[in-house]
Amino acid sequence: MDHRVNNSLTRYLVVGHVCLDHTPFGPKWGGTAMFGAITALRLNAQVHVLTSMPAESVREALPDGVIVQNAETDTPLIFRHEYTDGRRELYVTHVAPTLHLEHLPEAWRNPDIVHFGPVAQEVGHDLLAAFDQSLRGASVQGWLRNWDGDGHVRPLPVAQLLEWAPPVQFSFLSEEDIGGNRAIIDFYRHHHEIVVLTDGSHGATVFEGEVATWIPAVPVREVDANGAGDVFATAFLIRYHETGSAVTAAQFAAAVASFHVEQVGIAGIPTRAQAEARWREYYG
Repeated sequence: MDHRVNNSLTRYLVVGHVCLDHTPFGPKWGGTAMFGAITALRLNAQVHVLTSMPAESVREALPDGVIVQNAETDTPLIFRHEYTDGRRELYVTHVAPTLHLEHLPEAWRNPDIVHFGPVAQEVGHDLLAAFDQSLRGASVQGWLRNWDGDGHVRPLPVAQLLEWAPPVQFSFLSEEDIGGNRAIIDFYRHHHEIVVLTDGSHGATVFEGEVATWIPAVPVREVDANGAGDVFATAFLIRYHETGSAVTAAQFAAAVASFHVEQVGIAGIPTRAQAEARWREYYG
């Protein structure tokens, strides 16, 4: 399918919870929904978010220009981030309501791009069938996770991970998500047109049919990598929608993500002009 368009104002919808992250840098809003929305906005897209969070917190987390459909709740999804020897451990300390098709406005069912971004199993499977005319991508980490009675987040058992893949065209996973189990990549490659495996400063691998292409990361000084995969996935989907090239999209996404990790939180997410300049400089 050829997804290339000439319209510079791409209609982008991200579905998932804006969460409150308690990090070593202090409490910060996060989640694929937030990082994706802000990235898409800075790349000149028309941005919509379907989420569930306290009404009074929406504009704390999401800037003007982002259109929000909020299944209102008293307390957001909350994560605690702990780091030991550079390795992150996540704990869920509060969950928010699951998002379902009933929460989606009828007028939102045909965006150019829909980006599913669960972080804690909160995107209902009924939503996946509502966008048959859209380019559909998923940052799948939230469907690969479970947590114990203490809230400690762990990957689901491998056998369970291999039972279901979301019905999308593009999926994004990280080395952290798969825990070194390559069978998960093979499973997703069987179900999706394109699978992207990110590995931080080691770059990303794009799997397209039988072809695997490694994309080197832009060498920068990393300050805060939280949300980098979400920034990468958003930039990839927007660039793929514009060009129809997975390799070009991954290079552009790597350039965008390189800005993000150079600063704390969302401060480093670049403008379109900045991203284009670094993409040309590094990938030529």
